[in-house]
Amino acid sequence: MSRRAAGFTTALRFTLAAHVRNRLALVLAVTFIPLWILVVRETAYHAGLHFQNHPAGGYLTADNNRATQVNCALNAVTVIVGFMMFMETFQSGPLDRRLVLAGYPRRHLTAGRVVSLLAVSGALALYTALLLHLSFRQEQFWRLALAVLMANLAYGGIGIMLGTLLRGELEGFFVIIMLSLMDAALQNPGMNPLADQPGLELLPMYTSSQLAYAAAFDTAYDHTYLLGGLVWCVLTTATGLLFFSLRTRGYRRVRAPAAPAPSHDVPLRE
Repeated sequence: MSRRAAGFTTALRFTLAAHVRNRLALVLAVTFIPLWILVVRETAYHAGLHFQNHPAGGYLTADNNRATQVNCALNAVTVIVGFMMFMETFQSGPLDRRLVLAGYPRRHLTAGRVVSLLAVSGALALYTALLLHLSFRQEQFWRLALAVLMANLAYGGIGIMLGTLLRGELEGFFVIIMLSLMDAALQNPGMNPLADQPGLELLPMYTSSQLAYAAAFDTAYDHTYLLGGLVWCVLTTATGLLFFSLRTRGYRRVRAPAAPAPSHDVPLRE
């Protein structure tokens, strides 16, 4: 294995190990998402819901109970992915800076974190889509999973950015929770069936939720909407990594001073 590949592999292994050690996030991922879907399934009212969906090219008709399940599942999984990436970035920050100071390449740390984001987002997207599939049948299962993946990437990138910028854990938790709650509420077709407010399309979950509803309740699907979550992921991740680079740009590998040459002026002992 080359030195470059070994550096990347080591960074990825440490990043994934940090996620595995975050037992609270793992417990929430395994238990909270299915519990939240079950609670919504048993409590949300059943009624015909007519709401605007741009990827489907018009309006969709769906049961309010099922649409709310999709909305709440997106809310739950994005909060968990955001938490996981925020905690990993925040807690590993001091170690990452020491590694850079010791000469470890920033690009290896960056690549390891990005690949771990893809792995965590993909696994939780598939898990969430499977849970929804057990609750009710979707029209396009794999495209629903892809829509959830884009939402996860958007909030995972936000978690990386906040983990680099913020100084405390509480601030990161508050920002992620409040942003996801407001975002999910505005994307909920039961609360906002017209979805025509100015600036709504700029929110992280807008395009992903639109695609998720189209995949769950219709056969139409506009793949250009996948770019929304991807753009959010790229911009927020790049912002976090840029600030990390700026904070460590003055670091240089420290070399040990050379041993002084022996002086010929010192007389030899007899």
